[in-house]
Amino acid sequence: MKTKYFLLSLLIFTMVIQLGCSDFDKKTIRVGSNVWPGYETLHLAKHLGHIPHNIKLIELMSATDVMEAFRLGRLEIAALTLDEAMTLVSEGINLKIFLVMDVSHGGDMVISRSTISDLSELKGKTIAYEQTALGALMLHEAMQAGGLNIDDVKLVHLKIHQQIEAFKDGSIDAVITFEPVATKLLQLDSNVIFDSSKIPNMIVDVLVARDNTLKEHSQLIKILVNGQSEALKAIDEKRYESLEVMSQRMGISKEELNTAMAGIHYPSMQENQQLLERGGTLNKTIKRLNRILHKASIIPKPVDAKILIDDTYVKP
Repeated sequence: MKTKYFLLSLLIFTMVIQLGCSDFDKKTIRVGSNVWPGYETLHLAKHLGHIPHNIKLIELMSATDVMEAFRLGRLEIAALTLDEAMTLVSEGINLKIFLVMDVSHGGDMVISRSTISDLSELKGKTIAYEQTALGALMLHEAMQAGGLNIDDVKLVHLKIHQQIEAFKDGSIDAVITFEPVATKLLQLDSNVIFDSSKIPNMIVDVLVARDNTLKEHSQLIKILVNGQSEALKAIDEKRYESLEVMSQRMGISKEELNTAMAGIHYPSMQENQQLLERGGTLNKTIKRLNRILHKASIIPKPVDAKILIDDTYVKP
């Protein structure tokens, strides 16, 4: 009789375990991003086995596409610049920033034809940029640095994947862009006349999710955050091997990727704790961006930094 009860208990226990695994497998989150070395660490984490199959990494053609997919609920998590996240919040989307992926320090830039050597020389020229908050922010800062007004230039809206062809066919004189497209543009007859190192800590890439996603998928989000941390460790400890994996997927050489990554800072988990804490560095950056984005009519009103940040997933 005891043996019978034991076998029955064992059967029930096994069914519970299997059900738990099945439920976990059904919990799938989609993480959307465009191509950018700052987001490539997630793909490295996937390659290294730190991100399971039920965290789907979805790569879209542009930041515009990522934002739209997130708006429509086709992504649970989006990799965006901070100003793009603020734009979605200003539209009424209830989201939280739960991880800082990177800080651009030269990785975003204005590239012009080699005949143009200074921002002031863009007067009367045609500039292409992606019609996102990031594109508008870089345009605003470049115009200000060059002593120009928006009316002084001709603007063309191009998504990131359309920029190389437009530059080649001569339809634009300059472009606001970022890696890895920047590296390919610089192989043409061109040069950098402005980059994000001139506006330190302004262009920050983050992972965002709606409140309900954070509640329903907290376990997977913690795994995702830890996976990012493991990828950064791999880059520190085995840089050559990591560059090989990432560069192959991005379609550029290891040397080009290494150069591109020099213009990007990847915050550690400890740095993320400082960035995301109440009153931390990110809070101050949001306040600065509020002034710029509101003045440039990119957002209708300032975004409350306190309700935008969630440091739960970077805590020990």
